Amino acid sequence: MKNILYLFVLVICACSNSDNPILVTNSGETQGTYYHIKYLSPQAKSYKVQIDSLLTEIDSSVSIYKPYSIISRLNDGEKINTDEIFNRVYFDAVHVNMNTDSYFDCTVSPLVKYWGFYIKKEVKVDSVAILKILKNIGMHNTNSNDSTVVFSNGIQLDFNAIAQGTSVDLIAELLDGKGVSNYLIEVGGELKASGVNADGNTWRVGVDKPSEEIDLNSRFQFILDLENKALATSGNYRKFYVKDGIRYAHTINPKTGFPAQNRLLSVTVITDECSLADAYATAFMAMGVKKTKQLVAQLDDELEIYLVYTDKIGNWKTFISPIMKQKIVN
Repeated sequence: MKNILYLFVLVICACSNSDNPILVTNSGETQGTYYHIKYLSPQAKSYKVQIDSLLTEIDSSVSIYKPYSIISRLNDGEKINTDEIFNRVYFDAVHVNMNTDSYFDCTVSPLVKYWGFYIKKEVKVDSVAILKILKNIGMHNTNSNDSTVVFSNGIQLDFNAIAQGTSVDLIAELLDGKGVSNYLIEVGGELKASGVNADGNTWRVGVDKPSEEIDLNSRFQFILDLENKALATSGNYRKFYVKDGIRYAHTINPKTGFPAQNRLLSVTVITDECSLADAYATAFMAMGVKKTKQLVAQLDDELEIYLVYTDKIGNWKTFISPIMKQKIVN
């Protein structure tokens, strides 16, 4: 879960005419975090029951925190068929893995456990032990056939860096299927917007500054109009621990086995699918500023990014892709 908070900036117009769409707000808990959804619905019809049912189905497929889920059972060595949700997450993960030269890798689960990011524990840093774990890291050690995903002994999958984004996409598809075309969906800080808000304007969102503490008087790094796109932000500034004077961030570099150490403070990615925005944001935190800029240039207009990083003496710097810069209003 990413501790990135967003502000929904909108004007709510409640219309008395039942033929006009009314703003509906749904919220709840899921995947160890919260979801908040706003949509314009004829006669104020709510789809919360269907949304909660879908989120339960997602948990049953790809949540490592549910022992009965497909991913947990596969990680325990069971030979079982995967479902449509699992396969969707898996193939998106493979896609981003290939595009990022394996900086996004869902087989890092043993490393995340070693570094104590699932549960708080004392970690004894042992380079030899890390090298041993690295032998079982790599999406190339996984494969798929018509009915399931298979992987070598010692491999364990972790979809935490992409599952919330996929959840956003699936909720969007649910609403689309109900004829709802104006919505803003947020799950654990990952967002997708479609159409307009209740005032008839593009949905407007704010992204927090990459600070350890939230300053309510000057909270946002930027505010932008999110028009028919998905947005995800990743950062290491609120999830980390310090041991022996060294700060260990929660993003693992799958190349080294160590938490990523670079000058990036946060990455915001905008693209069409929230699952991809989620995964790329994680990968970029491991890649660092230079490699991220190079990759985004190669992908042309597929991705828009906002980077916050420090220079060699600790001053904050930003890099904003040209298309994204046009969307920023403050």
